[in-house]
Amino acid sequence: MSNSYMDQLILSAIESYGDMIYRLALHYVRNAADAEDVVQEVLFAYIRHKPDESREKAWLIRVTVNKCLNVLKKRRREVQSDSIEESQPPPINEELHEALESLSVLDRKIIFLYFHAGYSSKEIGKLVHKSNSAVRKRLERAKIKLKNFLEDPNE
Repeated sequence: MSNSYMDQLILSAIESYGDMIYRLALHYVRNAADAEDVVQEVLFAYIRHKPDESREKAWLIRVTVNKCLNVLKKRRREVQSDSIEESQPPPINEELHEALESLSVLDRKIIFLYFHAGYSSKEIGKLVHKSNSAVRKRLERAKIKLKNFLEDPNE
């Protein structure tokens, strides 16, 4: 591959998916520096493995999640100090963050893919290995849980 082709490939990926990759990474790792590292790793993997265009977005999401999980595993192995925890930025909306944390991991993933990444319930079903109707039902229940939590977080 020539340098200009690689430059175009990188710029195109950053322009099309950079914000999505960063937000997803930040959602998982909850640390801007780690999220930026994940974005770089994902872009390197993208250049090396250039996925099929029809599956590009799904591939990038899967690779981003995997890289984030690697960061979290590494973090768990390291000794946690109070200073590290204090350096993490607080969520933008604490109440919404608490509401999302009250959901299961799968429900949070479905909410993210539906509302933030713009996937249809059918596409999400393929990504999380659930039927279209199961995804729609989980989405409906998750929205109700979020609504109830935000109306009265003490219940």
